[in-house]
Amino acid sequence: MDASETRAWLGPDIPAELNADFRRDVFTPISVADRVYYLRELDDAEFHDWGGVHDQFHEFILVSRRAARITLLVAADD
Repeated sequence: MDASETRAWLGPDIPAELNADFRRDVFTPISVADRVYYLRELDDAEFHDWGGVHDQFHEFILVSRRAARITLLVAADD
């Protein structure tokens, strides 16, 4: 899932304030990261007991050398 897929996943009808939060906390960090890693799908043995309740669950690792920062981004459909 890339930034455009993430925007599509959010849908078109999110409130302006929430859209601003996503821009600040999700899209800007993705855009300035030197590397974005999408963590692979978990096997059944790695699922938490309630892990299967989500239809959509995504984890990204963002690496920004300039900012000396590593960020874990988690997106779920709950």
